[in-house]
Amino acid sequence: MKNVNFFIIALFTFLSSVFSQENSKEKWFIRIEANDINYYPIKSPFKDFFLIKNNNFIPIFSSIELEHHIKDHIGLYLDASLGMVNNTRWKIENNLFLKLSPGVNLYISPHNNNKFDPYLRLGLGYHKFNNYFNRELKISETKYFKTNKKNFLLLDSGLGLNLWLVSNFGINIQTGYNHVFAKESEDYLNFWKHKIGFIFRFGNDKIHHDHKTVGETDQNNFSSVVPVKEKEEEKEKKICCNNQEDSDNDGVLDQEDSCPNQFGLKKFQGCPDTDLDNIPDHEDKCPKKFGKKENQGCPNIVFNPILFNIGKFSLSPNSLTIINEIAEIMINILPNSKFYINGYTDSNGKYYLNKILSVKRAYSVFEALVSKGVDSSRIEVRGLGIEKKKGRRVEIIIRKS
Repeated sequence: MKNVNFFIIALFTFLSSVFSQENSKEKWFIRIEANDINYYPIKSPFKDFFLIKNNNFIPIFSSIELEHHIKDHIGLYLDASLGMVNNTRWKIENNLFLKLSPGVNLYISPHNNNKFDPYLRLGLGYHKFNNYFNRELKISETKYFKTNKKNFLLLDSGLGLNLWLVSNFGINIQTGYNHVFAKESEDYLNFWKHKIGFIFRFGNDKIHHDHKTVGETDQNNFSSVVPVKEKEEEKEKKICCNNQEDSDNDGVLDQEDSCPNQFGLKKFQGCPDTDLDNIPDHEDKCPKKFGKKENQGCPNIVFNPILFNIGKFSLSPNSLTIINEIAEIMINILPNSKFYINGYTDSNGKYYLNKILSVKRAYSVFEALVSKGVDSSRIEVRGLGIEKKKGRRVEIIIRKS
């Protein structure tokens, strides 16, 4: 693996020196990343998705990807990954994993316009995994699967995100599902492949060579060409920016900057938006989490249910702790939102008695929230009676209206 890492670093250094010398208008990308290969349980792509034993994190520089943009929204890539992994599905340890995949990245917005740069990817590639020989995969008590191949074609599809920290450098995250083609296989060889690492963009689309020129005739009637664009820009800077400062270098002059000591965005009068949710930090209740305007910049909030004993509507100490936390959120994070308090019961007992019990449970939670300072006009109480999937509980949800 050390040799592989050295090869990737050397290749990256060579390519960066080549492309940085060209006026490529930032059409070339290189990603160097670490891989996580996930061999999920048979026929269950999303089961135990985060289980550590199913994930194989290969040390850094286990993947390199070269991409060329042919249009603003389209890039062609070549992805190469190499490492030693464990295949828990087949009970194989420390086996060579190799994947080569050319394909297309489809960008949602032009690649050089946004710091937050998501895309879809689709590729067709080659995959090698050595130790499938002489092994059987147990599908059920009576069914087994076996393959005598180690080289396969695969279809690679997934999502990616470039997060640009500066104009030519950023962080890249990818996740993709790999369908391995084998004549006798259903999906017993498929796997997830996740990547995280760095992305480098080469060239500079701010560089142009179309400066205006003027001719000056000398004594020998020769025309001497003098570039004037730079001189005009220098004069404009002296005229317009004299005695004006931009302390945080965000392109917004201090006299117009609402946050003169913080690097920010022009559309927010120079104030930052750390989580890129289009809500400036000083108006954002959750400035480090991507959220929604209706939640004051916080992500969607799901409240824990309040549970009850059989036939009871009194609140336990644990329920009161949950209610205290919910009241804090209602008052401080969602001060303008309205809520439903829904009461439920299990199927034991008569229908009309359960209906009454569900109302009593909802009102016990309502009264506790009001006692904590929540405005009662923001809450609608509903007793919904028997609900087998809900059982003995009260749920609080945000009203959409």
